[in-house]
Amino acid sequence: MKTNKKSGFTMVEIIAVLVIIGIMAAVAAPKFIGMAQDAREKAAVAGISEAKASLSVAYAKAYLNAGGVQPTETKVLEESGLSATETFGDVTVTLVATDGAGIALEATKLDTTALDAGAVTDTWDLPSN
Repeated sequence: MKTNKKSGFTMVEIIAVLVIIGIMAAVAAPKFIGMAQDAREKAAVAGISEAKASLSVAYAKAYLNAGGVQPTETKVLEESGLSATETFGDVTVTLVATDGAGIALEATKLDTTALDAGAVTDTWDLPSN
């Protein structure tokens, strides 16, 4: 006696699984894309925070070296040893001293990729006496 026992999936079952996978991908993909952008922005904020911490330490050194006289933003930037464009981890931060208006900080790149939403900016101000 010969039996024709066939096993496997039917075409309908395979198509049903592909449709389900497609729906799941369509729902999940926008979430992951948004998470990547959030991660880039948080990395930029972290780079700016690191720059601000360096400037605060430089301010303390300049203040002590000047005998308690408040230094200018330019002096703080010189004391910090930071250049106009500095890299903190994977983030490129541009620092511009504008005496009397603080030091402008702008994170523009993560690695070599420009940030999608443009630059993340902040300002480091001299502490008040």
